[in-house]
Amino acid sequence: MAKAATAKKAVKKAAKKTVKKTVKRAAAPRAAAAPSIVAAAPTQTSPETLVDIPAANTFNQNLSSASEATMLGIFGVPGAKTQDCSPATGAFKQRIVSLINVGPFKVSGLDIAVQLLKAVFDEAEQQIPNVVAAVKSDGMLCVRHKRMNASSFSNHSWGTAIDLFFGHAAVPQGSHKTHRGCLQLAPFFNRHGWYWGAGFSRGSVDSMHFELAEQTIRHPPPTS
Repeated sequence: MAKAATAKKAVKKAAKKTVKKTVKRAAAPRAAAAPSIVAAAPTQTSPETLVDIPAANTFNQNLSSASEATMLGIFGVPGAKTQDCSPATGAFKQRIVSLINVGPFKVSGLDIAVQLLKAVFDEAEQQIPNVVAAVKSDGMLCVRHKRMNASSFSNHSWGTAIDLFFGHAAVPQGSHKTHRGCLQLAPFFNRHGWYWGAGFSRGSVDSMHFELAEQTIRHPPPTS
């Protein structure tokens, strides 16, 4: 009888342990599932939406692209005429300012260009802050030849031009499309003496490109 009682007690203890373990396992908190992140698709009004470049008479009024003759005459030879960026070696480099915060990012370029670029973004920030917050730079100062004309310097060579884009990819040169954000920024650039590359002819059209206009280069405002 004593053996039977002892056996019953052992069975009861084992059952209690099993119940406790089961309760503990059931009470243990589950690891929270990581929230899935889905990138929002661009809407019809978002800055990265591609739209047609508007009629040429709706922008760049009384402004023209700065010619190489003007740039060489005022600033001199900027350096080597290479395919990719090469060092600035001309006397103009004394006027290059580096890593200046212009609002959405930092740039290096000619002093007056950087000053006017900041003025563009300061004004645009007041009216289209979502566009300014989303804009990205693909470079300003870059001594090289033009992509479509290897015999001529790009105005990036003197740090008076900048390439802008929205989203994940730039609009390629030659495309007659533009990011809506560039279209929205164009009036601000024009007001501050910048020419929009959407006005270049035929295959040279370049909607991500903005440069100090010929008129601004010849008659610049005083540097601050």
